[in-house]
Parts: sequence; C-alpha cells; structure tokens
Amino acid sequence: MRPQDIKSVRQLTGLNQTDFAKLVGVSLTTVNKWERGHAQPKKENIKKIERLVGSENLRVIQAKLLYDLPLLEVSKDLRKRANSKRGELVK
Repeated sequence: MRPQDIKSVRQLTGLNQTDFAKLVGVSLTTVNKWERGHAQPKKENIKKIERLVGSENLRVIQAKLLYDLPLLEVSKDLRKRANSKRGELVK
C-alpha cells in the first residue's frame, strides 16, 4: 500500500491515527511512518486494514486515488464500519 492509500483509508473512516493504530494492532509511530512513506506495512497488517474497511472498499479507495473517482458513498460505509469497531478499543 502506498502512503496516500493508508492515509486516505484512515481519514475516510473518520479515525485518528491513534484509534486506527489500535484497530490495526500497531503503534501510533508505525501508522505515522506508513503515512509519511518511511515504512511499509507488512502483509499481515495490510490484511488487518482490509478487514477493517472491507476488501471492496479498499479496492475502490485505491482506484479513486489512481483515477480520481468520487468517494462519498465509500466514506459513509467506512465510517459505519469503523464506528462499529470502536467498541473493540475498550476491551
């Protein structure tokens, strides 16, 4: 995943870096490095991101960034998914 893909996924879910990191199971520093292009997520972390947002949504986001497609509907779905996962942060 490219840095802009990761940042877009996180922003579209409405999560800050801290909550995104917790849901993916990595540190805040790691997410920050991914978004700045100073590190690449491991395959298992990409799979966690995909499970968080849904594989179809992830493909749409990546295509949008390549082809500048509208993301309003995807953003709505991602926010619903992220909000449903927020309860897992307190466990």
